[in-house]
Amino acid sequence: MYPNMGIKKDNGFTIIEVMLFLGVTGLLAIGILVGSGIAIGQQRYRDSVNSLKSLIQDQYSQTANVINGRDGAWACSPAAAVTEESVAGQPRGTSDCVLLGKYLTIDEAGTGITISSVTGYRTGTGIPAGSDIDELQNNYQIGVSPINQETLDVNWGAQVVRQDTTTPMPLSILIIRSPLSGAILTFSAEGVRTNLKELINTTGISQTRHICVNADAGTFVGRRMEVRIIPFASSQGAIQIPPEGESVCD
Repeated sequence: MYPNMGIKKDNGFTIIEVMLFLGVTGLLAIGILVGSGIAIGQQRYRDSVNSLKSLIQDQYSQTANVINGRDGAWACSPAAAVTEESVAGQPRGTSDCVLLGKYLTIDEAGTGITISSVTGYRTGTGIPAGSDIDELQNNYQIGVSPINQETLDVNWGAQVVRQDTTTPMPLSILIIRSPLSGAILTFSAEGVRTNLKELINTTGISQTRHICVNADAGTFVGRRMEVRIIPFASSQGAIQIPPEGESVCD
């Protein structure tokens, strides 16, 4: 007998051990992918809320720093209606209309946003009213200009909804620089309004507006966030995103 001749043992993995290893590895990979998907969804949701806030804030800058985008092919009537003329319009700077501010609407689906310039034509006696609201209501025709309108969607498939629901909330936000005092005024109301004077009242300017944002379907986000417009908003600082614990959306 040779002392070194015995039965040789293989120290490799059995088929059961290999299957267990692959199963555990697969579960870990799935966990990583699911966690990454949730994190991406969370970030996209936060981006959509922050983008909506920035969009509304930008309208204050555009109201304070007026840019007249029309050319001589357009005309403005005493009803503050801006139209493109087939023959000749009014050279820029010669119209009796003035640019008062910006009008932002969110559509019936809660996903589409339209931004327009607001025009005004003074029809009163020339005697200033006693307040900014009275001046706009009594002495001005107010219209929406079709020039350089912007249409876009709420980012990442998010949706503006009513508080404590998933029901879409159409919304109108009117930001105007008062021709009487020069102060910037913010009016808001649910629904898409075609008559802007319906917005210009003490209720529209004095209430807190909660703009709740719902995430794209299937995205886990925890508590929903909101963009909040504080009462008597007159600047970008009045457009806020409160901490999630202070949101009224859930």
